[in-house]
Amino acid sequence: MRRGKRLLNMLLLCAMLTSLCACGKDEKNTKNKATETPVTTTVTPTDKPVTPTDEPTVTDTPTPSPVPTVSPWPEEGCDILFPTRDLYHYDMNLQMDPEKRTVGGQVVFSFYNDTESTWDELCLRDYSSLFVDAETAGYNRDETRPNDYKPNGAITEITNVKDSRDDSVLTVNRDKDVSVVWLKLKTPLAPGEKMTLSYDFSAKIPTVPDRYGVYKDVYNVTNFYPILAEYDENGWSHEGFIQCGECFYSEVSDYDVRLTVPEGFLVASTGTETKKESNGDVVTYTFTAPCVRDFVFSASNQFVYKEADYDGVHVNLFYPKLIEADEYWKDSPFGNATDAAVETTLKAAEDSLAAFGEAFGRYPYEELDIIVSRIDAGGMEYPNLIIITDQEWYPVITVDPSSMEKPSFFTLETCVAHEIGHQWFMGIVGSNSGMEPWLDESITSYTEVVFEEYRSRNAASENTFSSFMRLSREFRDMRDVTQLQHIMQRGMIPFNQSYYEFNTDNDYISAIYQECQRALYQMEEILGRKEFHSIIREYVRRNAFTNSTSAKFFEVLYEYAGKDNEDLNKLIANLFDMERVK
Repeated sequence: MRRGKRLLNMLLLCAMLTSLCACGKDEKNTKNKATETPVTTTVTPTDKPVTPTDEPTVTDTPTPSPVPTVSPWPEEGCDILFPTRDLYHYDMNLQMDPEKRTVGGQVVFSFYNDTESTWDELCLRDYSSLFVDAETAGYNRDETRPNDYKPNGAITEITNVKDSRDDSVLTVNRDKDVSVVWLKLKTPLAPGEKMTLSYDFSAKIPTVPDRYGVYKDVYNVTNFYPILAEYDENGWSHEGFIQCGECFYSEVSDYDVRLTVPEGFLVASTGTETKKESNGDVVTYTFTAPCVRDFVFSASNQFVYKEADYDGVHVNLFYPKLIEADEYWKDSPFGNATDAAVETTLKAAEDSLAAFGEAFGRYPYEELDIIVSRIDAGGMEYPNLIIITDQEWYPVITVDPSSMEKPSFFTLETCVAHEIGHQWFMGIVGSNSGMEPWLDESITSYTEVVFEEYRSRNAASENTFSSFMRLSREFRDMRDVTQLQHIMQRGMIPFNQSYYEFNTDNDYISAIYQECQRALYQMEEILGRKEFHSIIREYVRRNAFTNSTSAKFFEVLYEYAGKDNEDLNKLIANLFDMERVK
C-alpha cells in the first residue's frame, strides 16, 4: 500500500523541475527446484543506539566499502524458483451478485500442520465482517480520513464447516474482534498431519471507495473469504486489522477458483484465466493461481481493457470508462490525458518488472493485472494484482503548463513502481506486516529508488534521478543530528517497531514509507548499489515463498557485509532496536 506520499512527491517533482531548469539540459518458471530453507540465527547488536547528544557527523555520500564474498552471489536477473514442497490448496466456487452486493460460495481447503505444535483449534481471519461499520473497518483512527464513510457491510455468514478426517461439523466462534474466527477441532491435528476443511460463506461488499468495496460500479473484492491465520512461535496470529497499512499474514498456497458474475462484467484477478463460459445472463471465469498468499479480484461492467507483454509476463490494465468523463480532465490544460496515463502506466509496469527483475530476481508469475479505481490510498497490492487510485492518473501540474510538452505523471509512475515492488515484498517474501511493517512497506518504498535508478541508467534521465535523490537525502539524512532528533521526538524509531506502537498514523507513514526508505538507500550508499542489490537478492532467494523476520534480513546483511563496517553499524544502531532482533 502507498499512503501519504502524493504531496511529498509533488513537492519533489516541483523542486526537481526547478533544479533542472536552472542547471540546463547538461546538468516464469514451473515448479522444479526447492528454495533453500532459511536458518534462523540470533543477530547481535553491533553498537548501542546513538542519543541526540552524540551528534552523528554529516558527511558527503560515503565511499562504498568492500563487501566480503562468503558464497556465490545470486546473479542479476536470476530466476526465483517455486518451491517443490507441498503447499496449502484452496478450491473455490464463487458467485458475485452486484445487486445484493454479496460474494460467496463454497471453499474446500486442504492443508497440513507445518509446525511442531498440535493444533486443537484453527484460527481464520474474516476481514469482510469488519465492514459492518466505520469504526471496526478502521476508518476512525486517522484524523485525516473522512468520517462520513458508511461501509454498509455485514457479518459474514460461515456455514457447513466440516473436517474431512472425521466428517465432523465445526462450530464457528468469534472474538470481540469479529474478524477473528475460531474453529474447535474434535480431532486435534498433529504436526505433519493433513486435513481438508470445507465451508460455505456469504460476505457483503461494502459501499466504500477502497481496496475492499464498490464505487461507481467497480467492485474491488479483496480479503473477502475466511482464510487460515498464520501460526508462528507465538501461536495463532490475530493482531488487529489495519486500514492505514497492511496486517495480512498468511501462507503461500495454490488456488483453483471458479467465479460467476453477470454477463458484461470483466474480471481481473490473482492468477491466470484458463476458461470463460457464458450461460445465459452470467459468465463463469476459471482461474488458476499457483504459489500465492491470497486470491483477490476486481470486476466491473465499466472496465476498458488494455494489455502488453514484457519478458514473458502478460500485463493487463483495467480502468473504468467513467474516468474519461471526470470533471478533472475537462479542466486539464492538456485536455483528456487518458491515453497518456495508459501509456505511462504500462511503461512504468514494464520498467518496474525490468528493474526489480534485475535487482531482486525475475518476476516468477505469468501475469500481472493493474486496476485503476478510486481507493482510499495511492495504491494497494495483492498477489499478481495491484490497484491504483484513479486520482493518481491525474497529471501533476507543478509549473506553468505552457512550459511542459506533455503532462507529468511522476506520482503515477512511482505509485505503480511501489505496488509492483510489493510483488517481491511481501508477495514473494512474506512477513507479519502489522508487527514488522518495515519489512513490507519500507523495503518496498526502497524499490522506488531502485526503479528510479534503473530508469536513470536506461532512459538518459540521470539529471532527474540525481535531483530526486539529492533532495531526498537533504530532506531526511539519517546522519544529520537534526533529522535524528526530529524522528526520535516523534517516536518514529526504532524502525522495526510494530504499527501498533506508533503514536499516530502520520508518524507510522513518515517512519515506514519515508524515513526508513532513506535508511535503506543509505545502506546502498555505504555498501555500493550492486553489492546491496546482491544482498537483497540473497535475502529473497533464502526466504522466497516463506514468511521472513527482521532477524532473517539482518542475518543476510551481516553475513555478506561483515560486522566491522563502522558506517553501516552506526546507521543501524541509530535506527533499529537490535534487542528485538532475536
